[in-house]
Order: sequence, then structure tokens, then C-alpha cells
Amino acid sequence: MSDVYTLNDLYNALKPLKDDPGNTGMFSDLDGTLSKIARTPANATITLGMRGVLRRLAEKYGIVGIISGRDSSEAKKIVDIDNIAYIGNHGLEWIENGKQFYAPEAFNFFGLTASLETDLSGSFKGTDILVEKKKLGVALHYRSVKDKEGARGLIEKIIKPLIAEYPLRRLDGRYVIELKPDLPINKGDAITVITVSRGIDNVVYLGDDITDIDAFGALRTLQNEGKLRAISVGVASDESPPQVEEEADYVVKGVDEVEALLSWMVE
Repeated sequence: MSDVYTLNDLYNALKPLKDDPGNTGMFSDLDGTLSKIARTPANATITLGMRGVLRRLAEKYGIVGIISGRDSSEAKKIVDIDNIAYIGNHGLEWIENGKQFYAPEAFNFFGLTASLETDLSGSFKGTDILVEKKKLGVALHYRSVKDKEGARGLIEKIIKPLIAEYPLRRLDGRYVIELKPDLPINKGDAITVITVSRGIDNVVYLGDDITDIDAFGALRTLQNEGKLRAISVGVASDESPPQVEEEADYVVKGVDEVEALLSWMVE
């Protein structure tokens, strides 16, 4: 991240990309970036203003994509715009042009996900820990639990033997711990494949959590290799990990500043 900068510096850096929209890709995380964090995943929404901005972005820029830890179908349901690419489960599956795709390595994990949800729902019965089944993994949300440290400790105790027994990987987020297939695929890999395959010259990525750092790093690598120009924007909040601000090129404060930035990109 730049040592000293202002929002004006960010807008100045984005100006050449704004002036070349057909060769620019706009990518973003969803929860905590385009939508404010909700008490439960099912309560998440985006504002009408944000939806309108995203619709104009999709009409103007070479490609617009949402890269989320959610299932791609859930992200699409929330955003509700057809001509956007939805990359779900941190890059393991995606929807593009209305069609569902999966990383080939992911197919072996569908049965495991269903079994995990059944076992973990039983383990956390009677607690306020929410077990969210995904197409390719399970997320354990403890935002609604009063004793968050205690809940986190309980989750870690229960999932430890599962990670040892099954080919699973742990991902930590904002009051959530995910179990996903132990595959070498992340948001950085997803954005690399999309941008390189599309021949995009410029890329902007916005994100607020640990898994977004993979995208920041991948874009920095592509830029250092001379393959594109990239700008990563961290979205800061009281909950966002400090690494997000450390690894991003620039930082904005919260979803409202994201909407203002994207609105400017379509003026």
C-alpha cells in the first residue's frame, strides 16, 4: 500500500482506467464491500443505489465480476443483474452468461459437503452458531453469539478432527470460519484466469477481508509481469483485518465510499 495518499490520489490513479472502460475489468467482493455486513447471510442486501451503479458498470466496462465466498447463485440472487460474472466459493465455481461452471477438481467434494452440514448442525444444536451449507463447503457463523471468543473456541475444537480426517481447508473471515475443499484455488487464481483469458489491460479489485488479499497479490504479480495495470482497493471497517489495508494499493472506508467511488467510475 502507498505510504501516504488521499482519496484524491485514488481517483487520480483510476482516471486512466475510467477513460478506457472497454479494456478495464471491475471486480469486487460482495459482503462488506458492496453490501453491508448483515447479522446472518440470509439478511444481506445491496441498496437500490448500489444495484443501479453496478448495472451501469456492467454496461460500460469490459467485464464486471463479483468474487465471493458465497455460492455464485446466492451472490447472483442478491445482486440480481444478469450481465455480471459471479464467481463463488472463493473461485471454485462460477456463473457466466447464465451458465454454471465448476473447477474440475471440485466435483469430488459434493457428497462431503452434505455430510459435513449434517454432522456440524448436530454438533452446534442448541447454540447460536449458524451452520451454512454451501455447494462446496460449510460456513460456521458466530456473529450472533454473545461470547464470540467462546464460540470461536468451540468451533475450532469441533472442526480440528474433521480437518485432520478429511481433505478440508479452513478459511477465517469476519465472525465466520469456513471449511472448504483443500484445493489450491482462491480468489487470486479466479481473477487471474478471467483477466488473462479476456485479454483485459486494466483491472480494479475491491475487497474487505482476508481472502481478498489473494486477489490483491495475484493482480500485483500480473502487473509486475507487465501483463496488465492493476489497482486494488481495500475496504476498511472496525472489523476488517489490518492486513487488508496493508496489502491494498488504496483504502476506502466502508460500503458508502465504495458506492461513491463506483458511481464516479460511471459518470
